[in-house]
Amino acid sequence: MNGITIKRAERDDVERLHGALQLLSKDLGDTHAADRDDLLRHGFCEPPAFFALIATRQTETVGALLASPLFSTTRAGAGLYVSDLWVAENTRGSGLGRRLLAAALEQAPANWTVTFLKLAVYHDNPDASRFYERLGFEPRGGETVFDLRGPALTKLRNSS
Repeated sequence: MNGITIKRAERDDVERLHGALQLLSKDLGDTHAADRDDLLRHGFCEPPAFFALIATRQTETVGALLASPLFSTTRAGAGLYVSDLWVAENTRGSGLGRRLLAAALEQAPANWTVTFLKLAVYHDNPDASRFYERLGFEPRGGETVFDLRGPALTKLRNSS
């Protein structure tokens, strides 16, 4: 499609991946705390905390996706949590976001039965919400996302 190729990111792609994720953070107005070493340490180790996909057109990076495995007892199956999905502004509307999500499903280990994808969308990003809803994603009512980090995480870690 439009000369765009998607591949699973490898160690040698960390610069390209990091650049794409920085652009995503900029687009969202987020702080970008992860550096190249963080990506290498957590994504290119055994076992990896995530896998990443990179989309390129010739030498230009035009998309990236970061996903992690999860399991749900209520859904009785494995899933993927898509923490980051970025498509270059000049490539939006081309179907690349859908292709990246489909490619992520293909990257799941063969012995899994991936029964769902999960992701979060910022309330102030209606374009992203519409994109996911067009693909069939549905907001999950009855859930609130909680986050534990910093001193509270350390306290919990040290309480066992």
